[in-house]
Amino acid sequence: MFDAGFLEMLLIGVIALLVIGPERLPGIAAKAGKMIGKARAFVASTRSDIEREFQAEEMRNLLKKQESEISELRDIMQSKAEDLRQGFDQAGAQIENSGRELQDSVHESLQVASDKKS
Repeated sequence: MFDAGFLEMLLIGVIALLVIGPERLPGIAAKAGKMIGKARAFVASTRSDIEREFQAEEMRNLLKKQESEISELRDIMQSKAEDLRQGFDQAGAQIENSGRELQDSVHESLQVASDKKS
């Protein structure tokens, strides 16, 4: 919290001894130690809460980014699936047309052959 060296702490101790007296100093020092411990625990708890919130926010941002990437991939997949569906439909139509043309050619050939027999 604050930076105090050995001489500063010694000076505070001597002043406290003179002001408070030797009989009450140990009790007050113990209370001060407990208060400092509680303050440190509070600061550590607050710091960990803040860090946890930052981590939670980072995780939320990461999840949002991944959701948008998944959405983009889904759109790409749907687009590709539609392109494939159209390609299959076109190929099916071409095969159907080729089949009709082949059938017509076979009928014409059979017609010509039967006309030649007659």
